[in-house]
Amino acid sequence: MLFERRGAIAIVSFNRPERRNSVTVEACRRVYEVLGEIAASDARAVILRGAGTDFCAGADLGGQAGDEPRGAPPTLADLGLLHHAATLLHTMPQVTIAAIDGGCAGAGMGYAAACDFRFASDQAKFSTAFLNVGVSGDIGLAWSLTRIVGGARARELLFFPEKFDAAAALEHGLVTRVFPRERLHAESLAAAEQLCGREPFALRMMKANLVSAEELSLAAFIDLETARQLQTIGTSVFRDRPPR
Repeated sequence: MLFERRGAIAIVSFNRPERRNSVTVEACRRVYEVLGEIAASDARAVILRGAGTDFCAGADLGGQAGDEPRGAPPTLADLGLLHHAATLLHTMPQVTIAAIDGGCAGAGMGYAAACDFRFASDQAKFSTAFLNVGVSGDIGLAWSLTRIVGGARARELLFFPEKFDAAAALEHGLVTRVFPRERLHAESLAAAEQLCGREPFALRMMKANLVSAEELSLAAFIDLETARQLQTIGTSVFRDRPPR
């Protein structure tokens, strides 16, 4: 993994371009650790992307990293915690953006679907892929996909894991913006900079509202939403704004 800070923006990159950024157990561990560090930091936005011309082609089925020889299949103890990288991306106080170029399949699609936003290049290719290799899925993809595109479409994409392009992903609602490949990362960074220009506390409370809305009844949510709104009203940015 590559990790860098640009002001309030944290940029995390899958960094195995020679393997289409496919992930090993060790790579999953590093993703989880880096995201945990970011969640506890003062960053306001996160961009998740891939080095080279792919986002993440899923699990590395053809071999492990040089320092990670192939051995017995991973266990729940190996992966149970690490796959909660999806939980971090979804619930961390920072706004998360997946900048998707090239291949985005299997676990890679799980990471992307856990983010708040998915932006794609016009060269992006998607597939849930799991049934193609005889496994049932990971990185929370079934949970995330159902909430993004709806239950019927999620079932179609999971049970019939054909490849589809950025235009279809936009039509499905899986991604919200599509850019030419050469503009994807600049546009993703510009969106993150725009978010970071907002009042930091209000940005965090809005993210918290969206997470709470998935967990609470309407009545309980409105009470919590109102309490957070009153907290943001108390900020100096709001108090000092002139009346319209």
